[in-house]
Amino acid sequence: MDIFQAITELTALPGVSGSEETVCAAVQTWFRRYTDQVWSDPMGNTYARFGNPDGPTILLMAHMDEIGLMVYDIEEGGLVRICNVAGVDPRVLPGSELMIYGTEPVKAVVGALPPHLQKAGDVMSNYKIEELLCDTGLSPEEVKERIRIGDPVAFAPRPPQKLVNNVIAGKTFDDRACIAALLEVMDLLKDYKLYANVVVCASVQEERGMLGSGVGAYHIDPDMAIAIDVCHAPQPGAKPVDYVDFDKVAITRGGNIHPKMYEKLRDSAKEQNIAFETDVTISRTGTDAWSIQVQRGGIPTGLVSLPLRYMHTSVEVISMDTLKNCAKVIAGVVRAIGADWEETLCLDD
Repeated sequence: MDIFQAITELTALPGVSGSEETVCAAVQTWFRRYTDQVWSDPMGNTYARFGNPDGPTILLMAHMDEIGLMVYDIEEGGLVRICNVAGVDPRVLPGSELMIYGTEPVKAVVGALPPHLQKAGDVMSNYKIEELLCDTGLSPEEVKERIRIGDPVAFAPRPPQKLVNNVIAGKTFDDRACIAALLEVMDLLKDYKLYANVVVCASVQEERGMLGSGVGAYHIDPDMAIAIDVCHAPQPGAKPVDYVDFDKVAITRGGNIHPKMYEKLRDSAKEQNIAFETDVTISRTGTDAWSIQVQRGGIPTGLVSLPLRYMHTSVEVISMDTLKNCAKVIAGVVRAIGADWEETLCLDD
């Protein structure tokens, strides 16, 4: 599978939290390359099933929504006011290119009051989102025809840039790059006779509080689960305790993670000689793993993370090599599931 092609196609599509319909349709098309058992639930989560239908069920999940904004007002002159839906840092907005998804997509740029017109002392302050305006270049009449209050707004779609050393930069790698990693897992497993029943889920509204993943985990009721998301990679200003090396797969250990699922992921990495780092969390991870774990009577859940720089901006940076290694670690766990699966999940006395 061409992972870069998948990332390029998936990141170009609109999918602000709560408005994932377009990317949902594309994910279904990608899933159907590997199985005919593809469906969505009323929440919008999209699933694919393969493997042994009589075996234990393992749920693999990444979220397909993206950070974004929403139109909340239109000025008389046609300029558009925006508010935060999920995850956008207002400090990165001035000068940004956006796309407003109205009756048809409308290009926009974010403007702000220039320093020349600000009061003394305001120049050193960060802009607040309510002070920013989207300029489309349209007349007031055209704006009202094409843009409505409540329309989603996202960073303008741009194809990922290939940097050196198999590193790429672009928007919405959180978490569409991990959707691509799950496609790679499906590709790695397509020729294996599996003991497990595998369900892959692209969840919705993770950026708004992991809303889709709880529904998805309750719906599937799996015997075990693995979530995949991004984590922070080394970058200027970050403390070592807050990031994982760029070329290592992050495997989480802590209260939100079942100890045996951590061991399965760790052992898979070791057996395949894949560089990894244990990412420690003392409570909830802030990922789909949190809401998966606490469904039903509790679901044994693990978490794999892809190190990423500049999270929640339009220039997120990842290593394609590390992404592939994340997929290999997850695929290794799925391949290793056998008749002793219950025993391997039992906690030590």
